[in-house]
Amino acid sequence: MFLGARLTAYAASVALMLVVIALRWLLIPDWSLSHPYLLFYPAIILVAWYGGFGPGVLTTLLAAVALSYFWMPPLYSLRINDIRDAAGVLVFVGVGFVISLLAEVWRRSQERAKAAARNERARP
Repeated sequence: MFLGARLTAYAASVALMLVVIALRWLLIPDWSLSHPYLLFYPAIILVAWYGGFGPGVLTTLLAAVALSYFWMPPLYSLRINDIRDAAGVLVFVGVGFVISLLAEVWRRSQERAKAAARNERARP
């Protein structure tokens, strides 16, 4: 992937996180503090599919920080007092890493398949 495309993927990761945080914030009257992870998984999937492992991991880490800060007690702090919340964040980060890794493997296999198809067409 070219440098410009990589930078675009990382920028898209940050931009999408801002959008998802804003959307989740708007849902506070309906969801309160429940379902904190729900909107973040699709964002990780989308960014990892588009940008690969690095942007997917960045999205995962940004989401984990936002979740800890905005939607886990004590609010507006990165401190996590409850072991269940800590376990939830660790599982979330682990799943985000796996999603990112699988997306990267898929992207590389697609690139190899396209390269093989180009080579087949180029043969006399």
